[in-house]
Amino acid sequence: MGSHKGYGLGAAVEVLCGLLSGGGPATKLGRPNFNHCVAAYNIETFTDTAEFKRNMDEWLKVLMSTKPAPGYDRVLYPGLPEAESEIEHRSNGIPLHREVVGWFNSICSELSIACPL
Repeated sequence: MGSHKGYGLGAAVEVLCGLLSGGGPATKLGRPNFNHCVAAYNIETFTDTAEFKRNMDEWLKVLMSTKPAPGYDRVLYPGLPEAESEIEHRSNGIPLHREVVGWFNSICSELSIACPL
């Protein structure tokens, strides 16, 4: 299903997350595969930060204008759903489950205090 680029990227992730972390390869049976790689990069080491941001904005626009796969409404990228949820919640508040609201109402009544909800 994938080509050499995907295979190479998968191999690099395996080395960084499995082998480098000391967890071993994912093909090692009988053990959990919960290995991670965390990295922080100084953009200025590679390129000008403002130029990077312009290029990133352009790339994200290209992703957003890409025709989605059949059965999907749009193309997503990491962090987009979370950013959209934050905008929604800042505008309309954070939705609370009715059991949480019920608990707040109950405890406020029990303590004879005004309920903030």
